[in-house]
Formats: sequence, structure tokens, C-alpha cells
Amino acid sequence: MSETPRSPAQVINDLSDQVRLLRQDVAVLTATATSKKEAAALRAAVHASVKEAQDRSAKVLDAAERVIDRSYQANLQAARDGAAKAVAGLQDEVRQAANRMRLEALKGSRQALYWSGGVFALAGGLVALGALLGALGHFWLQGRADARAFGEHPGIFCEGAGGTVVTNDDGSSYCAFWITHPSQLRK
Repeated sequence: MSETPRSPAQVINDLSDQVRLLRQDVAVLTATATSKKEAAALRAAVHASVKEAQDRSAKVLDAAERVIDRSYQANLQAARDGAAKAVAGLQDEVRQAANRMRLEALKGSRQALYWSGGVFALAGGLVALGALLGALGHFWLQGRADARAFGEHPGIFCEGAGGTVVTNDDGSSYCAFWITHPSQLRK
């Protein structure tokens, strides 16, 4: 028998052919056998042939198991390699997508900073307008507050407001403001 690997189906076919031929030989020999000695020799030959066929079939089964195992290992390794390549490709795509997202986030933060600068300028303008309105309100109300203080304490504020304290004959006093100043009357 040559050492070239054959498929399990080929080996089984060869063995079944040999068994069929052996049966035919036994039938022919049995029909032509004339003595017990020849029949016993024939049985021994058949028994040896069956033993040899069993040994060969065991070797074939072992070889078939090794071929199946090698095929399984090769398929498993190919699947691992394919999965590793697919994962590597996905990792590259994920990195690229992450980089695009980072760039978009930077653009967004720059636009937000630009627009928030406008918001800060608007807020600063509103604060300045509020301060101006507050100052104007203060000056407007300050005159009223001064008038109230003057009304409550005319003796203290009369000369400071441009008036003159005039004393009556009965001892009472008042603050007088000249609409027409005496120096203007002499003219």
C-alpha cells in the first residue's frame, strides 16, 4: 500500500471490495475443498484477511481523525485571523470617528466662546445703561430729598441753599429767597 493519503471513502470502498472477493474465494474454495485440512487452512487465511482488514480500517479511521482535526484547527485559525483583522479595521474607524467628533467639539466651543463674547458685551452694555439710569434717578431724587431735608430743618440748610435767614420783630425767623435781588433793584 502506498503512503499517499487517500480519503476515508476510498479506503472503505477498497476494504469492502476485498471482503467481497474473499467471500467469493471462500465460496469457491469451500465448493472445491475435499479435506478438513484444506478447509481449516482456508478458514485461517480468511481469519488473517479479516484481521488485516480490521487493522487497515483502524489506521484509516485514525488518519481520518487527524485530517479532520487539522482541518478544524486550520478553520479555527482562519476564523481568528479574520476576526482580528475585522476588529483592527473597526478600531481604525472608531479612532477616525472620535477624531472627527473632537474637531467638531472644538469648533462648537469656539463658536460658543464667540457668541458668549457678544453676550458679555450686551450684558456689559445693559449694566452700564442701568448704572446711568441709576445715577440719573439718584440725582433726580436727590433734589427731592434735599427739599424734604430743607423743609424739616430750614435753619441748617437755608444759607447753603442760597437763602437768607430773616428774623421778625416777634423773634421768629424764616428763610427768605430773593426773587429779585436788592442789588438788581438799584439799577
